[in-house]
Amino acid sequence: TLQNVSFSIGKGEMVSIVGRNGAGKSTLSKLICGFETQDSGEIYLNGKDLKDENIRRRAKHIGYVMQNPNQMISKTMIYDEVAMALQGSGLTEEQIREKVEDTLKVCGLYPFRNWPVSALSFGQKKRVTIASVLVQDPELILLDEPTAGQDFRHYTDIMEFLQGLNTRGVTVVMITHDMHLMLEYTPRALVFCDGQLIADRSASAVLCDPELIERAALKETSLYTLANRCGIAPAEDFVERFIAADREVRAHGC
Repeated sequence: TLQNVSFSIGKGEMVSIVGRNGAGKSTLSKLICGFETQDSGEIYLNGKDLKDENIRRRAKHIGYVMQNPNQMISKTMIYDEVAMALQGSGLTEEQIREKVEDTLKVCGLYPFRNWPVSALSFGQKKRVTIASVLVQDPELILLDEPTAGQDFRHYTDIMEFLQGLNTRGVTVVMITHDMHLMLEYTPRALVFCDGQLIADRSASAVLCDPELIERAALKETSLYTLANRCGIAPAEDFVERFIAADREVRAHGC
């Protein structure tokens, strides 16, 4: 049960939701998407209360991507899986085809549009599930453990892809236990514990707070440890500078 949880996320933000198992992260995402009904409180999107919006109507604005893509995919072929969300939308078949193909291009899946889903890797299946959400032009995408079970290459591919979507204006919110992901890709983190929001701070500030780390069962970053051992203060500034420098190096392919 969530208690006294209040926060706002601006359009175009990229945010992590973190905390131990059972902290309330998944409950929050299900409430936002309408998979669970709220007994009290309000959830607003663009100033509109979503309380009376059903799941289908919310899906036009909010997309949810589960941790395991195999739990979301129901069609045999990639094109059919992505097009399914547009059935009954009032679009013509030609309009649907154009929209699906444009979305597959964004997701790097256009060359495989006529392939069976079974021929894809786990990471590619993840992109199919994201494409099936993205084709509906959502304003917000919620992802549960977007990089779970992937090696470093596919981890990087998925995160760079999500970052690309974010630069296009899509708001991205990720539930994750991966502190490296939180620190490297999301400037802001919401920390939950026992159904309460206990911190809403920058990712570097969260991971440089030993008391908060212990309370929420997070993992201390090695950069914070390094800063302390070298006597660098404040540690938070060092962590932020290191991450910024690392991003710049990788952006130039070095």
